[in-house]
Amino acid sequence: MARDPLVAERYAKLRTDWLLRGWADMPRALLNWTDGDLRELGSDGLYVAESCDGTSNFAGIAFLPRHNAILDRLVEEGIAEECARGDSIESCQCYRKAENPRVMGMHWSVTGLCNLNCRHCYLEAPSGRYGELSFEDSVRVIEELERANTREVTLTGGEPFLRDDLPDLIEMLCRKRIRITEIYTNGLLLSDDLLTGIRKLGLDPSFQISFDGLGAHDYMRGTDGIEADVIEAIRKVRAAGLPVVVSTALDQVSKECLADTYRLLKGLGLRFWRVAAPQETGNWRGTTTAVPFEDQAAAYEPLIRQWLDDDRPFALHLGGFFRSPGKTWPTEGMPTIRYTPEGYDCTGCREKPYLLPDGALLPCPAYTDTVLLGRMPNILEVGLSEALSKSFFRSVLDLRKSDLLARNEECASCELFEVCGMGCRAFAVSETGDLMAKDPLSCELWRKGYGQRFEALAELASRT
Repeated sequence: MARDPLVAERYAKLRTDWLLRGWADMPRALLNWTDGDLRELGSDGLYVAESCDGTSNFAGIAFLPRHNAILDRLVEEGIAEECARGDSIESCQCYRKAENPRVMGMHWSVTGLCNLNCRHCYLEAPSGRYGELSFEDSVRVIEELERANTREVTLTGGEPFLRDDLPDLIEMLCRKRIRITEIYTNGLLLSDDLLTGIRKLGLDPSFQISFDGLGAHDYMRGTDGIEADVIEAIRKVRAAGLPVVVSTALDQVSKECLADTYRLLKGLGLRFWRVAAPQETGNWRGTTTAVPFEDQAAAYEPLIRQWLDDDRPFALHLGGFFRSPGKTWPTEGMPTIRYTPEGYDCTGCREKPYLLPDGALLPCPAYTDTVLLGRMPNILEVGLSEALSKSFFRSVLDLRKSDLLARNEECASCELFEVCGMGCRAFAVSETGDLMAKDPLSCELWRKGYGQRFEALAELASRT
């Protein structure tokens, strides 16, 4: 937009959703904290964006035509707006650079306590093995998240709504401009007032509600008489206009009611249904009701075909077998990833690691109760920025497939590496005790042809 050269004053400010941030590996960026939009800036871009403070005169000699052209683009894209002189931005919008590498978010267990006794809980709730931080220490965690320029969090437990102070923590995260994208819950403590309070803060997180199937839920959760209440909780969240993700744990009992469960969930307006066999950690250790791969495949395949016939009513994730695009999360479902030796071992861990209830930082929840737990940093002791920058945790995040291949000659020469990628590090540790070993579950998935069968179904889903 051409500017009148005779105009003596021009002021602008960032719109309230936009923050100026930087990290060691992305020194200059604009971040929309409400939707996660992140835009890397050059030096001129940062200069202009920092000057969108309501006090810098873009018609003055400090700003050249190229700077005003950048401002024009920021205004056109709704990032900045022209304003009167002195109409300043909030202090939290000002540029702040963290010394750690960029991290998209954090998956935070705010408590290790629970009101249920689930057969497969990796935190061993309700024993309280990993405890619960005081409100004061939880505030310290939030301050560490802020110092590291953490962009978003998901909240989980245990059961997070057991904390009476959870609304206060949620409000504090909002004040720090840290987006809450998802809340994991068993649904039993949700109330209309809680949901209304979350909406009043301008939030619309997904609620991931655990539901293990019609006729199986009480059994899996170790508590009688709760199944109908959980179904009602799903309806309550949807009535509040918030999205729902349902998570189902698969064992020999819940497997038998998958078809009935699907029919129920199809009518509840879900965003996503995740089904997976539990990892052998925590309460699930020594289980006798795990479902072998062959039986998982036999249960999943007709479920996918019914889901396709029903025009994909929600996004669908079935363990390591199948991920779908669905209609609501189109980026979730792609045909199988193709791995290369140069790639990082796990991009998910690099984007959103996990905080245990005691402040220990793990690459993901699946590292809980493994032999590596004691080597992970506690952010209340060393600080999140340092833990993200230099620690054993960081070395796990920085593993590349080539590091694993150098230790596993069989995998280096395997024709299936491109699709298997040696599997998941956490599952390798829990199954073998060795971080650098191949994941035997992923190996079985592809060696026995299950991966190939379900990849064909994923490709079909992406076309229809």
